[in-house]
Amino acid sequence: MKEKSFKRKKELIEAALDEFTTNRYENASLNKIIKNAGISKGTFYYHFQDKQAIYIFLLKTAYEKEWEYINKRVKERAIDFEGKDFFEKFKLQSQIGMEFGITYPKYMKLATMFRKEEENDEMHRIFQYVNSARENTAETWLVKMITHGIEDGDFNNRFPKDFIMKIMKCLFIHFDEMFDVGEDYEKGKLLEDINDLIDFLKYGFGKSSSKKII
Repeated sequence: MKEKSFKRKKELIEAALDEFTTNRYENASLNKIIKNAGISKGTFYYHFQDKQAIYIFLLKTAYEKEWEYINKRVKERAIDFEGKDFFEKFKLQSQIGMEFGITYPKYMKLATMFRKEEENDEMHRIFQYVNSARENTAETWLVKMITHGIEDGDFNNRFPKDFIMKIMKCLFIHFDEMFDVGEDYEKGKLLEDINDLIDFLKYGFGKSSSKKII
């Protein structure tokens, strides 16, 4: 994108979100996006190279908005996190992640549909670019949380730090793939599955791993 803003940027973003959350990427119409945004083709191509460029821009925006929202809400709910171990903090953070989906449903749906796209040469390039940005953001945040948890003694010390990192990152970055989370996935069920996974990890990795789940 050549400029950060222009006269009908908001309309273009909304039109593109509507099109990409109604149709799969391959079937989405750039002409329809331009028409519904009320801009000329010249204006569009001045700011974006092609359909792929605006699609990637929207996906990056979705992930950026998600992490900005989570970080903001964590600070606002700081008192709720006080005195909690890593696992309980993670449950709270997961709830905040779901709040984002309710607040920005189009961006959440876009990300969900993106994960369901069939892979081809073009989509493979998009996957590599977007997932790299997404995982780097998520991974940085998760590593920080796990490191604090280890330092605070929330994990059983019989497990090496590197092992804990690998397992936790794999499970949570790819949670939606393991549980086949789609756009019709019930939010209550999603939170239940997240909490169950966290409890499973707590009684395996946590310092209280000798306890049994009732």
